[in-house]
Amino acid sequence: MFEGFAREIMASQREVAAETGGPLRRGFHAKLHAGFVAEFQVLADLPDHARFGVFSEPRVFPALVRFSNGGPAPRPDKHPEPRGVAIKLIGVHGPKLLPGQEDAITQDFLATSHSVTSTVRNIEQFMAFIRASQNRLTMLVTLARAVGAREALRILRALISTVILSRVRSMAREQFSSTAPIKLGPYAVKFTVCPAEGTEPTEGRPLTPNFLRDELAERLRRADLMLDFLVQFYVDDTRTPIEDTSVAWDAPLVKVAKVRIPNCDLDHPPTHAISEEVDRLSFSPWHATEDHRPLGNIMRARRVAYEASSALRHHSPEPTDLPHIELRST
Repeated sequence: MFEGFAREIMASQREVAAETGGPLRRGFHAKLHAGFVAEFQVLADLPDHARFGVFSEPRVFPALVRFSNGGPAPRPDKHPEPRGVAIKLIGVHGPKLLPGQEDAITQDFLATSHSVTSTVRNIEQFMAFIRASQNRLTMLVTLARAVGAREALRILRALISTVILSRVRSMAREQFSSTAPIKLGPYAVKFTVCPAEGTEPTEGRPLTPNFLRDELAERLRRADLMLDFLVQFYVDDTRTPIEDTSVAWDAPLVKVAKVRIPNCDLDHPPTHAISEEVDRLSFSPWHATEDHRPLGNIMRARRVAYEASSALRHHSPEPTDLPHIELRST
């Protein structure tokens, strides 16, 4: 079943490339706002049950960060769709999960805001929605035939409240969630990436086609951008289900790390080149060690789909270091 879904996503990638006359893009999160070199700082004094994998001891990982829109084709930023952040740590040792990448030294964390994944219960509903959304006029009927009328209405109501009415004005102010769980050592967690305390809101910016990228550029010309990385631990199958991604987890948030994107000029040619280099990479929740193995049917489907989608567009190999980067403070 997962392989069939992967074939559908690859077919969609080819269709988008043919319609736009552009290159083969990601199956989802095709539009890049910007890519950065960053620092991922694991905090000291974490509780014992959080000290596994990359969080086992306080340290600073060099990282790459990609901000994106969630659709399969680039559209103006005012178009309502999920938004995403992907973080790739460099220097993570130990065997990795993907065949052929066992010796890679990277670890990825992917998160979205206002996601389709957080409105559907499982991968079957996700793919049913993707198929139905190809024709907006018949979407409700097509989705109802696939998942039932009650579930179709529930999904669409959730999407309207979380995606259609989201009114995103700044990627720096968004709260991103893994939506599906991963391991943290012997435990299961969901993680959240959110603005650090003191991150100022954005007001009065014109909604140009690329206003989210422009807003990031303006912030980073002034100062570093700081994000917090928090986890929620599994409690039970009712409050924190593993397989049903439509349920928001009811568990405390534990801050385990913070991300620093150093101030920069996005229009400076070397910075722009870094952004393009980041965009050529593959980001997958399965670029991971066993301590951070993805969990649940949505994640198992992503393993097959992400590998196929990335191979189709001939992504760059996993990085081994960052020789051309110098992180600096403001």
